[in-house]
Amino acid sequence: MRGLLFLLNALLLLESTKGLMEYDKLNDHDRGIVDRAIERANKDYGNGKHLDFYTIINRNKDMVNVILRSTSCDSKTPSVHQKDCKLHEKPPQVSCIDCKGIMKPCLLLRQKDEIKKRVDECPPKEDIHRTGSAHAIFQKSGNGHQQQTGCIGCI
Repeated sequence: MRGLLFLLNALLLLESTKGLMEYDKLNDHDRGIVDRAIERANKDYGNGKHLDFYTIINRNKDMVNVILRSTSCDSKTPSVHQKDCKLHEKPPQVSCIDCKGIMKPCLLLRQKDEIKKRVDECPPKEDIHRTGSAHAIFQKSGNGHQQQTGCIGCI
């Protein structure tokens, strides 16, 4: 029984590490965003230690949220991905949000409210079809400002 529990714990631990992305496996678009995030975060928060790519979270069509962590390497110029550096769990841990090609200054992960606010300010484009929206009851007049009322045959 203990062996089975040990095996299950090991499998859960392996599964939890699968969410991390590798820089080399990113497509060119995402790699460009990550490179800009690394450069910006190291300029703002890279006091002594290099900040490097950890993962991407909260992605949609118009927004990419890049998470960076401090590494074992010293800060360098230019700030680019350093694959030989080991990531650390210690601060600073930084979130850089690219919204429609524009990257605002990066934020420390502990600034959760501000990060959530920025993510919410960058919603995906409204390409949503609402079932029933083409029904006659929902149609608007020729000027587009008033909804017609009355019988369906009168609209």
